[in-house]
Amino acid sequence: MPKRIIASNRIYRSALPFAPATTAGGFIFVCCVGTDSLGRFAEGDARTQTQACLDNIRALIEEAGGTMKDIVKCTVYVTGREHWQPMNEVFFANFTEEPPHRVSCIVAGLGDPECLVEIDATAYLGPDA
Repeated sequence: MPKRIIASNRIYRSALPFAPATTAGGFIFVCCVGTDSLGRFAEGDARTQTQACLDNIRALIEEAGGTMKDIVKCTVYVTGREHWQPMNEVFFANFTEEPPHRVSCIVAGLGDPECLVEIDATAYLGPDA
């Protein structure tokens, strides 16, 4: 099954040469940061950016025909230990039933100094996706 690029007018589309999301073999692969539709990072703290990340992931998965319940795995990157608990509070509030498998990392930095949280998600949409 060939891969298919997924985009949504609900999220910012980077000028860099990578896909917002890609489907292949029934899976969708999505990685988002906490930006608004104009590419500005959500102001505030890790809570705000985590919710913006998840909202962006939701928009792409819905564009492909899925829901957040289809997410099977997330990898979360935060830029400091002080962002750990706020990120967790928002993350777990968005996955109250049957949460996905998760890996979390505290990293020295992400692509933009304003970026506090980045979330990589994989969802299974079924064999016909």
